[in-house]
Amino acid sequence: MVNINYNYNLRKDQKMNKSVFATLLLLTASSAIAQNTDTTIVLNKEQIKEYQEFLKYKEEASHDLVPDFGEEWMITDRPHVAETPHLVPKGYFQWETGFQFQQSKTSDTRIKDVTYNTTLVRLGISRRFEGRVELEYLGTQSKRRTVDSLLQNVKGLSGINLASKIFICQQKGIIPEASLLYGIFLPYPGSPNFRPSYTGSEIKFLLVNRLFRWYEFEYNLGVQWDGITKNAAYAYAFNNEFEISQKLFFFLELYGFLYENSTSDDRFAGNFTPDNRANGGVWYRLTADWQVDLSGGFGLSKTSPDYYFAVGLSNRFRFRKKG
Repeated sequence: MVNINYNYNLRKDQKMNKSVFATLLLLTASSAIAQNTDTTIVLNKEQIKEYQEFLKYKEEASHDLVPDFGEEWMITDRPHVAETPHLVPKGYFQWETGFQFQQSKTSDTRIKDVTYNTTLVRLGISRRFEGRVELEYLGTQSKRRTVDSLLQNVKGLSGINLASKIFICQQKGIIPEASLLYGIFLPYPGSPNFRPSYTGSEIKFLLVNRLFRWYEFEYNLGVQWDGITKNAAYAYAFNNEFEISQKLFFFLELYGFLYENSTSDDRFAGNFTPDNRANGGVWYRLTADWQVDLSGGFGLSKTSPDYYFAVGLSNRFRFRKKG
């Protein structure tokens, strides 16, 4: 009889990886069969609890496609533009808020756009479905460049954005993890200066390939109608995400839009205007459920903003008991 004692030290801030734990048990069993011997595996209370969780995880995955990620660290859609296909776990409420300053200029005007607060609320309805609500408080200041005279200085609420994120599949080899995001932009409760003229919408595919433990490639492709014109804008985002530690990350990203140009009667003119941008930033996980971030970027096209910078804070908590 072979007696094997696993003394796997669990840190308080990180549970033992379930797949590693299962692999240890399977290797031990395989070794015992090969040697034609009996094997006793001695586990402490924490390890038994982990193994029970693994069995439950395996059973849930076989029925739900999406395992319960409630015990994992929080994953947010901030601070990069590319949104993660990862859903908020079932039974969790997650909010992501921030401030952003952006400057643009035309031949005779300098424009400062301030997002005093943008708040995205994400609700884990099920393992395949996430509900989303987003609202912003905005400000715009325009000045004539030649004499620095004030042309406009307004503030107000945006229209509300209602959306959902639907899980498609987990990563398998080169096939990425994928989700579908669909949303509508409503005019209310927005102020006249910032709300869309009519109901707009967007649809995007959210994809990610985790290539190494410390690197993943995240990318979005989609189309949106902003509610200001009747023509579409084709959106893309390619995000390189690097893990320095379990708590500290940074990213480098290219993103932008290809806008359909309009005729005088608001129809598609048959050509496009590009708006390409680049950005980067960092985020730090204070705990498994709290995160702060800092980011900034600049325009690559004539129609793009000169630059922007942003800071943010995110948090999640369970609103429904596990069970």
